Amino acid sequence: MKIQKNISATTKRKLSEYRNQAEFARELGIGHTTLQNLLAGKANPNADTIELLAKGMNISPAQLVSGEFVPTEKAFDLISGMVETLHPTLQAAGIMLMDDLYQLLQLSEKRYAEGAYWRYAVTEPQPFCYAVKAFERSKHGWKESAESKIFTNDHSVAEAAAELFTHSSLSPIHLEEALEDYMSGL
Repeated sequence: MKIQKNISATTKRKLSEYRNQAEFARELGIGHTTLQNLLAGKANPNADTIELLAKGMNISPAQLVSGEFVPTEKAFDLISGMVETLHPTLQAAGIMLMDDLYQLLQLSEKRYAEGAYWRYAVTEPQPFCYAVKAFERSKHGWKESAESKIFTNDHSVAEAAAELFTHSSLSPIHLEEALEDYMSGL
């Protein structure tokens, strides 16, 4: 499959910037075996994994999927060609999935152009009192950016908030407001 080969080629190019595969896998937030499968062109990552890999490599998902540093449209053309090969009964679902992926690629491309990549992790400033900490992606790795005030005593609620904020690449500037909205929605 061409996309798998493109992801493999892009991953190999980015790997050359690291000392070893283990360090690169850690930076990407994936297992070493997964990295080896990506490099061999055997992995078939889903949209969330593609976004995670792109963030970890500090490139856009479109660049990862296309195998080149090109706009979203080229990556979208590759994906739409795959939908056409689906069985007719699956094409409608494939088109819906393709539309969702296209929106994700456009959003991620915009975030990449703005240089906006953040991850969030749960912290425990006091026993059984949880907050979230933002880490910003730079060309030198992840650096601590901001930490919220304590907002819950339920670890699973804090984990869900950290996952949501990471997935949406929430800017730490809006962290406290986002937490208020998140907690009021529970």
